[in-house]
Amino acid sequence: MDSLKIAFIGAGQVNFGGGEGPWDHATRLEVISKHIPITVVGIADPFVGRAEQILAIRQKKEDCGDLWSNVQIFADYVDMLNIVKPAAVFIGTPPLFHGSTFSPRDIELQCVSRNIHMFIEKPISCAGIEDVQQVRNMLCKGVEEHGLVISVGYMFRYSKAIQKMKEIIQQYGPPKAFNARYMCAYSNIAKTEWWDSAKCGGPIIEQGTHFCDLARYLIGEVDMNSIQAICVRDTDPIVGHLSMIPHTVQEEAIAPERRAPRVTSAFWKFESGAIGSLMHGVVLHENKYENELEVWGDGYRLVLVDPYDECRLTVRLPRSEKVQEFTFDKDDYYLTEDLVFIESIITKNTTSILSTYEDSFNTYQMTVRIRESSLQ
Repeated sequence: MDSLKIAFIGAGQVNFGGGEGPWDHATRLEVISKHIPITVVGIADPFVGRAEQILAIRQKKEDCGDLWSNVQIFADYVDMLNIVKPAAVFIGTPPLFHGSTFSPRDIELQCVSRNIHMFIEKPISCAGIEDVQQVRNMLCKGVEEHGLVISVGYMFRYSKAIQKMKEIIQQYGPPKAFNARYMCAYSNIAKTEWWDSAKCGGPIIEQGTHFCDLARYLIGEVDMNSIQAICVRDTDPIVGHLSMIPHTVQEEAIAPERRAPRVTSAFWKFESGAIGSLMHGVVLHENKYENELEVWGDGYRLVLVDPYDECRLTVRLPRSEKVQEFTFDKDDYYLTEDLVFIESIITKNTTSILSTYEDSFNTYQMTVRIRESSLQ
């Protein structure tokens, strides 16, 4: 079998790791390369020095240095696509720089025109719904007509905890309620871009999107017209102030309507008739986030706590008052989603991909509706 040629668009943390945690694709490809013939042929990033630095680090690794031995670095991703001609790319740029029909944010369309398979990090964009819908339509056409493999990085769908929840729901009947809390630790988020919704979409689109996606994955499609939300703005005189925003963040330079809400609370109805809610907060200090979601059905309650780190699932089943707890210490769902993507390209079978672009567009639409409602 010929080696699969892979390239990276973006040399930042989501593709290569960093201070936020071990949530990167490069490390997973190093593991996969021990069993499947793959070769990294290019890295594109306008900050060429950063790309050179991370490549040098990877090439020094004794157990997988060969994976990186033939990499070329480019400032322009289009040049990379034309010169090294990868079979697949990992798109790990901020949402401002992809997911649009307008150049140079049309990364996905440049790839689909060349029949290049794509792994796209969430959120799929921060552009307007109509623009992103055009991207969706053209990518779906590429999938249907050319067999392109396109996967979006909603990694929790691949976690053993979420799959366990799916099994219980299928066994005991449809849920009646979904409730989620996503509390962000903000004091070390030092990039002004994150605080500007025009550049990252805002906290619901950039972070809360994971739990909105899980709501759809576990319960079903959302009635978009039912979504309602409110938020605490930075301009609220009593509760809008945050005491630990990093000094590097120039929030006062951001237009007030684009600044990150401090807390957002949303609720909606699913098409099944079940109800759902989400609270997202930019409230905690240091690095540790607090995350929890629960699903209620006839006789059962499922509570997922800390899915990013020390994941545990508590389960109460029908006709019982007993609560069971499950832990998932060795579950690397980042590795699973990357492996599924690579294997789907090789086998030309996409049935194991749990997050398509078409599906992810529905999650994006949901998060945009929440943001718009909260600001009314």
